[in-house]
Amino acid sequence: MTNRKVIENLITWCQADNLSLNDSRVKEILINFRNRGGVHATISIYGAEVERVESFTFIGIITNDLSWNNHVDVTAKKTNQHLYFLSKLRKLGTSPITLTNCYRCTIESMHNSEEWS
Repeated sequence: MTNRKVIENLITWCQADNLSLNDSRVKEILINFRNRGGVHATISIYGAEVERVESFTFIGIITNDLSWNNHVDVTAKKTNQHLYFLSKLRKLGTSPITLTNCYRCTIESMHNSEEWS
């Protein structure tokens, strides 16, 4: 079944159940590991063309080559920001218990929420 047919079936199903798609939030990502490229027709919903993207965030960052590089970069940047915050607190003489609580509330919770999102 082609992508176009899948989208048509989805729209029909939504209309039958009095649902609507938010066409401004729908994205298309092409994942193609073949050596030859090829031209892919654009998909439209309610007459609006669906935006084609190279990556998007859904349970981490997904790219069209299925690599984890972007996800790791973003996670490392967030972690470094929080570690900087903790190092400043430590230099101010914050107690180890408070530092541990801050760590658990920022870094651990950030990583745990990414695992379950």
